[in-house]
Amino acid sequence: MWLDSEPSEFVLLTIHLSGKLVLFRSGDRTWTIIGEGMGMDSPYDDVIVHQGKLFGVDNTGKVVSVSKDADLTLVANPVFGGDKKYLVQSSRDQLLLVDMYLSIDTEEENFDIGEEFMGHLAQYMRERTVRFKVYRLDAEQKAWVELGSLGDTVLFIGDDSSFAASSSDLYGCKGNCIFFVDTYNARELGGLGKEDDGMWVEGICVFELESGSMGPLVNYPEYHKIFWPPPRWLLSPPSEVSFL
Repeated sequence: MWLDSEPSEFVLLTIHLSGKLVLFRSGDRTWTIIGEGMGMDSPYDDVIVHQGKLFGVDNTGKVVSVSKDADLTLVANPVFGGDKKYLVQSSRDQLLLVDMYLSIDTEEENFDIGEEFMGHLAQYMRERTVRFKVYRLDAEQKAWVELGSLGDTVLFIGDDSSFAASSSDLYGCKGNCIFFVDTYNARELGGLGKEDDGMWVEGICVFELESGSMGPLVNYPEYHKIFWPPPRWLLSPPSEVSFL
């Protein structure tokens, strides 16, 4: 986040491997670990810049704002529930919390939990998403309010970046859905031969809030035009592209 006082001054906020928030200010020589000894024991899942302020959310859904001096202020109380939390600024400039619920799938439906299985656990089990809940921030109550619908908003969720868009800006999208990358079994895809059954694939998936349905993008042809064909500027030589 750039600071208004001086154009060259900035603050960086990220999550340490320990799960704690760490801050770096222009001019600092080292990162500052913040929140120690303040009862913030749950690991943080995500950070965001929203309305010119830094925010972090932990695994319980508790949200704090972080000042440039590394002071923490409680913004929202926990919601618990899911397994991973994401912060997103909506297309209406609201702060949203996306709560991802995860489950463990086994590569084989019938297997014995023996010494060989425990020794190769990662080969037999895959973590995958099973559903989402979405909340908006009620700043006065310091609480999250669950949303039954996103309206025309579309959310794109990822570990590196999350953002919202209006369906009116996306060709071939009706809104009220979430796009994300997940691991799924090839048996969920239509038209595959038996030799491909049981193979694990990572790719774009869709979750529809209204119906609660979810699956690989290839099973939702109505959304394909968002991703294909790619825009002209992506395929054209730089000399032929004008962004004005």
